[in-house]
Amino acid sequence: MTSNTFLLWSTNRMPGKHFVRYAQRRKNPLKRDFVYQSQSNNRKRNLSSMSKKINQPITKLHWLDLQGSGLSAIERLCLEEALLRHDPLNRCWAIVGTHHPLQHGHLFLNDVTSDQEEQTSPTPPNEDCVIIMGIGGKPEKLLDLQAVKRDGVTILKRFSGGGTVVVDRSSLWTTFIGRTHHMPHVPPHPRDIMEWSAKDIFRPAFSTMREKALHHLREGNNINGKHMKRSLVVNSRSCGSLTSADGSTVFYPYLPHFELKENDYVLAGKKIGGNAQAITKEGWLHHTSFLWDYKEEHMQYLSLPDKRPEYREDRHHSDFLTKLKGNYGTTLGGGGNLSGKREFFAQIKAAVKENKHHH
Repeated sequence: MTSNTFLLWSTNRMPGKHFVRYAQRRKNPLKRDFVYQSQSNNRKRNLSSMSKKINQPITKLHWLDLQGSGLSAIERLCLEEALLRHDPLNRCWAIVGTHHPLQHGHLFLNDVTSDQEEQTSPTPPNEDCVIIMGIGGKPEKLLDLQAVKRDGVTILKRFSGGGTVVVDRSSLWTTFIGRTHHMPHVPPHPRDIMEWSAKDIFRPAFSTMREKALHHLREGNNINGKHMKRSLVVNSRSCGSLTSADGSTVFYPYLPHFELKENDYVLAGKKIGGNAQAITKEGWLHHTSFLWDYKEEHMQYLSLPDKRPEYREDRHHSDFLTKLKGNYGTTLGGGGNLSGKREFFAQIKAAVKENKHHH
């Protein structure tokens, strides 16, 4: 396989501090969000010193919404590593957003080829999706390399562990960065971090989304005294019924509850996203790419891994994964994809805010 067919890139080769310094030099719209805020540096140092004297953990998660930021997938990973390893204030973060697979807003990457390879015409990169592997992932074992090469799909290696995911413009990214001093209630171990995120963030968020979706469906069946028939049914199941004004029965869809099963986030036994962790001396990072929507053919790049969760059994990706769009896309306010994604991030933000008050 030639290197001009796909790029194998590790964010470890581009230290995150360089990205932070770049953002400081340029008038980056993210500058005020993740490098400097309105407070003066002296005041920040005083607050930090004060917190050490009081010896009370600071559990506030700083919110960073990267929707519309123009960052690509690899730029998002660079930013995450920068905040994990080089944040001058050592803050805790909650970061969300959607990102283009390859259209970089700030980085310029050159693909390096040998003299022999330069004589051939390079394959244009496939901008529909990008494959992101864990730092220890082996492409020959986890991917259908023949299909990847044929379609010109880019492969990235991130700085965290975990498995392999395929992301595109519809993927919903969430990242949490915690500091062991500020968040002592979350042990810095992958399973403990997942249990915290599931219990305190994702389960409340999905529960509220589910309630709002069902409320919207119930209200939508009777508008101005007129019967509005709902036809959306998830997996051919119904979770209830309504009796309309004319006496007819209208069924509204089954919306499964969010669960943490083994090391996966699932709805009705099907995985809804890939997650991974990075642990440092003073903190940790936990990021997830939720599957709002995806093309079935993109999942064909993934091989059935030798090591897989028991609940998966031998199910292929088409039977193992499910889309959030199929559960919530047409039920949250009727606005389709965009409103559904915004609602998802809004509920994550609400859960983050609520979590701050509990600790």
